[in-house]
Order: sequence, then structure tokens, then C-alpha cells
Amino acid sequence: MSFRLRIFLLVLVVAGTAIGATAWLTLSLTSRAVTNAEEARDRHQAEIVDEIRRYGVVHGQWTGIDQVVGRLAAGTGLHIRVETRDGEVLVDSDTIEGRTSGPVQRLPANVEPVPILTGDIVQAADRLGSVTLSKRELAALGPQAYRRTPLPPLPADLLGPEPAGSAPEVRALFQLAKYRAALETAACLARGAGTIGVLDSAQPPYLGEQRLATAGTCAATGNARIRDDREWLSDTWSLLSGCRLGGGAYEQCLVENFAGAAASSSAVPVRVFFGVRQGTELDGLQRPGVFGAVALLLAAAAGTAWIARRVSRPVRLLTGASLQLAAGRLDVRVPARGQDELARLSGAFNAMAEALQRSEERQRRLVADVAHELRTPLSNLRGYLEGLADGVVEPSPELFASLHEETLLQRRILDDLQMLALAEAGALGYDPVPVDLPELVEAAVTAHRAVAQNAGVELVADVPGSLEVFVDPDRTRQVLSNLLTNAIRYTDAGGRVEMRVTRDGPEAVLTVRDTGVGMSADEVSRVFDRFWRADPARQRATGGSGLGLTIVRRIVADQGGEVTASSEPGLGTTFTVRLPAVTGISVDPPPSP
Repeated sequence: MSFRLRIFLLVLVVAGTAIGATAWLTLSLTSRAVTNAEEARDRHQAEIVDEIRRYGVVHGQWTGIDQVVGRLAAGTGLHIRVETRDGEVLVDSDTIEGRTSGPVQRLPANVEPVPILTGDIVQAADRLGSVTLSKRELAALGPQAYRRTPLPPLPADLLGPEPAGSAPEVRALFQLAKYRAALETAACLARGAGTIGVLDSAQPPYLGEQRLATAGTCAATGNARIRDDREWLSDTWSLLSGCRLGGGAYEQCLVENFAGAAASSSAVPVRVFFGVRQGTELDGLQRPGVFGAVALLLAAAAGTAWIARRVSRPVRLLTGASLQLAAGRLDVRVPARGQDELARLSGAFNAMAEALQRSEERQRRLVADVAHELRTPLSNLRGYLEGLADGVVEPSPELFASLHEETLLQRRILDDLQMLALAEAGALGYDPVPVDLPELVEAAVTAHRAVAQNAGVELVADVPGSLEVFVDPDRTRQVLSNLLTNAIRYTDAGGRVEMRVTRDGPEAVLTVRDTGVGMSADEVSRVFDRFWRADPARQRATGGSGLGLTIVRRIVADQGGEVTASSEPGLGTTFTVRLPAVTGISVDPPPSP
């Protein structure tokens, strides 16, 4: 029998013993409280939401919102809870008043704490809504129409008056810059006074003349920070100016994009829940209610004791198994019989112990693999050094060159191990930017062409004119270098290695295809494992560490992509890398004359 069913039966027993004495009181108090809460919510919801929104706009954050919520709850008699959209509770009026948080209604009021585009700009946009470019006009303009228009110049003083005669999107950009500059100025003034930065108003000009007159260096600092944030200005201008090219509702587009751009500077959106304020007095309870409460407590105590007795044994087993697991007994398991919550908990514990055991085994295998990779070459080095010391082996430049090459191989293995450890720990740094993938491919092919010619392998690239991906250029070059080196290494003289870039919907697809020795299906399934080599003799001869493809898979996965391999023995191998393509229009260069 599940816990849920046991608790349900217990509630039925308690209700049967107490309902006669307490039903009318409970229904009366509950009905009255719910009705009062709904009436109060209907009267005050707009006021509460507007004040919370205004607080987020003028502060740019939610620090100190508990004082506002406490005052609103006391004035309206409502239980108010403010949460982020991720479910994090920012403030709860019951908690502020030192009580356990009570229930709230499921349908919240959403609050977007962003400044609102002023009415005169909206009206100007509405008047211009009919002159936006049509699809035929856009086609006549060519690809240049889809490119970002130049960023317009902004006044030197963002906190000053609005420039006259500007287009609605320029005025909207200025209003957003003014809001951010006002927040920076208010924060600077607050740091000097040891308080929280706050604007004077949620509407332009946001800061009053008196505060602006005394702002001094804080105003200059706020202006400079916003004017120097070229990336934000450029992204915001791209959103606002793009409304001209849509051919649709210019006014609606401008309002929505203004709010979206403002959200990056203001406080995070929140949800406001309403409920019945806790703390109902017990003065109205009469003797039948007291008797019913006593009976309820007795029945609950009896049922709780019965349930506790039934669950104590599996809990003791879980406790003992946990202690053994902490002591290093990774093979410990607990019985998981039945379908109730305790059985599921036992199953979850067993799954956790199994995962820990597998992780320990993987670590042991890794240590064994590293020891295996280093033991043989180190033994060779030791043997030659002892032979040189004993005079058994004659020193020669060829011998020293061989020993030096062997030490370089060990250093390469250690470097790859360090990079792989950083990648798997999430500590491998990335600096993603929009990069033209065909350019990276052509550069990699050029860099490896001499190696391919020395090996007698034909190396070609088949790439489009332009296809951007959002990746770290250096890490992506490392991926291309590893794949090319691997393909050339396993392709015999007279073979061919081809790199190709295509687009498949929202993804950029890179393929590296060779006509080398190929692999079986079992070998393909292990090609990304650490220290695994399809042909150990060939890779050892060319200095491979056996970690290159493992590092490739990790780098591609960290950048939101996927790498796969396919092969046929004797016919060659193909590695396919898929990366998210940058949204936009890819224009091929004009054909050469």
C-alpha cells in the first residue's frame, strides 16, 4: 500500500471522527476567508501589480521589495507572494510577518518591470505604419535591405532633452539609453550615500531636475558607460530598426521590441500570487469545535504511529546502507519491494550506488589506461639510458633523436590528458563569436596541405561562400586539425581526404571523408574512447596520443554540436560534425569572370 493511500485512509478516519463537531465552523471560516480574499484581490490587484511593476522599473532590481509587499499586504489584508518565473520566491508577506506561508491561488498576475514607450512615440509610429517597405520594395533593394542599418548618432548628454525631428525608432533607442543612463547615475549617487539607487519616476526623464543638477560626475559616468556599450546599442538598434523592414504593424513591432530590449536592463520579470492572509483568530471556536480538534489530534497521532512503525524498517535499511556506501562499500544495495514511495526511494538509492560504482570503475580504467600508455615508452627510455650508462649502447645522434621524439610523445599525451580533464570538469574556456565556417575549413586545409603532400594524399575542400556558426574559433580550429590529422594518418599514399561544408536547416554540417583503411562497426562504436586506436602501430608511428577524437567530441558537445563517425573497412571513414548555424541570410559570392 502506497504512502498516498495510507495518508488518504488516515484522513478519512480523522474526518469521520471530527466532522460532526467542526464541519460548520470550518466551512464558515473558510468560506468567509476565501470570499474576503477574492473581493480584496479584485479591488486591489491592479494597484498592487502596478506598484510592484513601478518599483522594478525605478530600482532596476528587487532589493528592498519586501518593504513594499509588507505594506501592501497590511493595507489590503491579502497574502502576497512574489516569485521569479523560475519559481524562486523573492518575498512572501506571511514570512515577513513571522508566520508560515499559507496557500495562494494558482493563477498569478505577471509583472514585466520594464519602462513603457511613451505615447507620443507610439503615435508617431502609428502614423508611419503605412509607409513600411513592401516585399517588392525589399526585393528591389536586394540583400543590403536585410543588413543592419547604421547606428544613429546619440546626443552627448543621454540624460538631457530628446533630439527633435528624429524617427520613432531613433527616439525609442534614445529613451532606452536614457533609462539605462539614469539607472547608472542613480546607482552611482546611491553608492556615495550608502543607499539603494532609485529613479524619480518610471517615465522619462526618470531623474528630476534637482537630482540631475547635483549628479556631477555620476551623470558623466552614467552617460559614458551607456555610450561606450556599443554592443548593447548595436543589438538594441538592430531590434528597433528592423521594424521598418517587416511590412507589418510597425507600431506593434516597435512597442514589443522596445520592451524586449528594456528587459535586458531592468529587473527580472516576476509573478504575483494572491491568497488568504494567515493568522485567523481562534476566539470564535466553541466547545464542539474544541472536542473535534482533540479527536482529530488523537486520530492523527494514532495513524502517524501506525505509519511510522510500518516505515521504520526500510528507513533503517536505507540508513545502514548509506553509512556503508560512505565507508567505501560501493556494492551495497537495499531491497526495493513494492510500488510505494519507499520502494521508489530504495530503487533511487540503488541507482545512485550503481552510478557511483560505475564512476569508480571508469576512474580505475582511466588510471590503468594512462599507466599502460606511459609504461612501455618509459621502460624503453629507461633501458636505453641504462645501456648508455653501462656502455652497452653506443651514443649516436640517431639514438638521441629517437629518445627525444619519445619524450615529446609522452609530453603530448600528458598535454592531451590535461586538456581532456579540463573539458570534462567544465573548466575549458570558450569565447564564442560568429565565425565563417568555410574560412576556418580553408585555413585548416591550407595548413595541412604540406603534410598531406608528403604522405602522398590528395587534400581538397568543398565549401560554400559563407556559413556562420557561433563558436570559439581557436577550439574549432583544434577540432578541424584533429580530424584532418587523423584522416591523413589513416589514408595510404594515393588516397584522398575531402572536407565539405553544407547547411541542413538550422545546422551547419562539416564532413571529413577519407579513402583510408576504414573501420568495422565495432571499431566505429569505440572510436571516441580514450586511448583507443584502430591501428595502434600506425598511430604510435605517427605520434598519436589516442585522445584526439575524445577531445574533439567534448569540444563539439560543449559548443552545442554533435560529432558522429561512419566507416566501411577498406573504403574509408567519414566524420560528421553538426553545429548550430547563425540565423541569417547566407549570400554566396558572385561567380568569378
